[in-house]
Order: sequence, then C-alpha cells, then structure tokens
Amino acid sequence: MLVDNLLIAYKNIKERKTRVFLTLLGIAIGIMAIVSLMGIGEGMQAAISGELSSLSDTIIVFGGEINAGIGGGGFIPRGNRFTDRDLGDIQRIEGLKDISPVYFGMGLVEYSGETYGISLLGMDATNMANIFGIETLGLAQGSFIQEGEQYKCIVGHEIAYEKFDVDMNLGGKIRINGKNFVVNGIYKKQGAGFSVPTDDNIHLTTHDFEKITGQKNISGIIVRVYDVNQVDALAAEIQRVVNENHGTDDFADVLTMASILESIQQVLGIIQMVLMAIAGIALVVASIGIMNTMLTSVMERTHEIGIMKAIGARNEDVMSIFIMEGLLISLIGGIVGVILGFIGARGFALFSAGFFGGESLAPIISLVAIGLAIGVALFVGIISSLYPAWKAAKMSPIEAVRYE
Repeated sequence: MLVDNLLIAYKNIKERKTRVFLTLLGIAIGIMAIVSLMGIGEGMQAAISGELSSLSDTIIVFGGEINAGIGGGGFIPRGNRFTDRDLGDIQRIEGLKDISPVYFGMGLVEYSGETYGISLLGMDATNMANIFGIETLGLAQGSFIQEGEQYKCIVGHEIAYEKFDVDMNLGGKIRINGKNFVVNGIYKKQGAGFSVPTDDNIHLTTHDFEKITGQKNISGIIVRVYDVNQVDALAAEIQRVVNENHGTDDFADVLTMASILESIQQVLGIIQMVLMAIAGIALVVASIGIMNTMLTSVMERTHEIGIMKAIGARNEDVMSIFIMEGLLISLIGGIVGVILGFIGARGFALFSAGFFGGESLAPIISLVAIGLAIGVALFVGIISSLYPAWKAAKMSPIEAVRYE
C-alpha cells in the first residue's frame, strides 16, 4: 500500500509540473543558502586555523593598545616601547626558543622616480624567515635575508606590484631613507585575512632598520616556545615580568595564536548564525509555498478524494498520499539545493579571491552538512503537508464525490 501511495503522489506531481517546480525552487534556494554558508564557514575556519596553527608556538608581546586589522596591515602596536632590560628578563624565562625584538616605523621609499611613505618592519633575519616563511604566508619570489647580509629587503606584494607605476623586480634596487637596498624577496599576496603584516610594508633586518631610521626603541617582541602546550603559561609569565619592570599592570599585553583563533572563530560563528537565520527565513517562505500548493491540490482533487474514500481508502491512506507528495517535492528541492549549494559556495570563494585578493578559499561541505540540509528539507516538507493532508483526510466521501 505504501508503494501504491507513493506512485499516486508521484503521478500527481507530474501532472502539476509548473506549480511543483516553482514550489521546490523555494526549497532549493533555502537549502542552497544553508549548504553554501556552512561550506564557506567551515572553509574559512579551516583556512584560518591552518594559517595560525603554523604559528601556534608563537607569542606576540606589545605595549599599550594594538590595532588588529583585517588585511595586510596586521598588528600595529601603539604607545609603550620596550627596553633592553625587558628583553633580558624575557630571555631568562625557561622554555623559550627564539626571542626577536620587532621595530615598526615609517620610511621614504624611492623607486622609478616616485617616492612614498611606507611602513617598515625591522626584525632578526633568522626569525623573519621562521615567522614569515610558513607556507600560508611565504614568498612569491626570491629568498629570505641571511644572517649578516646588509642592505637587502623583503617587499610586500602590494608594494611590489600596486604602489608604484612600475612593478618591482627581484634583485632590483630601491632607496629607503636615502640608502640603496636590493629586493631580495617578494611576499605572496595575503589579501584580506588575520595575520602578521606582509602586503603593505617592507621588512628589513634589525641592523639595517636601526641604521636608516635611528630608532632603537623596541615596538614589540615575537617569542617562539619549545612546547606549544606551554604557550599560555609562558605568555602570562612574560606579561608579568614586563609589567613588573615598569611598575604597572597594563604596560604590556600578549597575544597567542590560540587566543586570536578563538576570537576569530567566535566572530565567524556569530556571522554564520545570522546568515543561517536569514536562510531559515527563506525556508519558512518555502514551507508556506508547499502548504499553499498542497491546499490547492486538495481543492482540485476533492472529487478524486471522495471516490477514493468511497471505494475503501482510509483516512490514513489519504493523509499518506499528500504527505508523500510534500516529501517528494521537498526531497527533490533539497537535492537541487545541495547541488546549487556546492556551486554557490565555490562561486563565492572565487569571487572573494578576486575581490579581496589572495588565494581562493576552499569551501568544505561535509556529509554532515549535506545530511542536515536534506533532513531540514524533509522536515519542512512534512510540516507543510500535515494540515493539507489532514484536511483531505477529514473530507466526507459523499460531499467530496458531489463536489464539482
């Protein structure tokens, strides 16, 4: 009997193709939104986690306020500067592998007859390669500066290819504060993302930075640890030691990649919830469409329902036919929505890569997401079909047969 009811439901759908198509299109759009948003959200989290996990052993120490921007600007410390005493006390803490003071400043950069003020970053050559040489950042061309080399620089992608009218070439020369430098490497394009800065600044060794700027005050300190499980404890100890040196509780603050990742995931989670709520509204509208289609179908088939009941069809059979009809519509809409979700997620990823720059985001659409989407579609189909099915089942066979 179940198979018979299913065949009747399928036959009724075939007879009303245009109306059914418009109805399942509403379901498909809602499911597409859910699948694509989940895929994009998972892809973003995986991409960010992959980037920051490469720096999971890293602690960034800064003084005063900090601007943690989106994009190549990255972390720009403001206010307090560190001293050699701070550096020495941090070096005495056990468990630290590399300790690199970081210097931020501005420089006048001349190239191909143009001059611009550009952000400079000074850092130990070895740590520059360790921190910025990870796969997710890394160089598009060239190599990092070797220890002891002078008057060489690593240029951000935006500086090399967008800032000046003429693109910079690997091995070419630029002038920074009146001194000639060789372009030893060019960073990959970062685009919009949460990371340490590369796109819009130039990296120098500490020696060269101090020589051309005269600045010896430490803007920040990047620390790498041996045991990633000790990152939080060591970060707290570094903060305590530096604050004690300056007699205040808020002179220094620290950032770990784990804390940054947690904050980013919270923001992404909130954004995803809002977008899913919007997708939910689309599904509510689609469910109203299914209910309207089913009620119209009940009205059109009143005479047919009366004949079915007159020859022995039970109320349960009539309800089953209409519920199955709603399920078929929502199932087809759900499958179409999943396919469109794949396409939509990939399309958004390609668009975002072109709009924001950087590599294309790889959406992650799991079997769980697909199963959830199909489950939601079926649930919407059942809920939307219950009232029309109940109305059809409660019809009086005599009145239904007389209905014209």
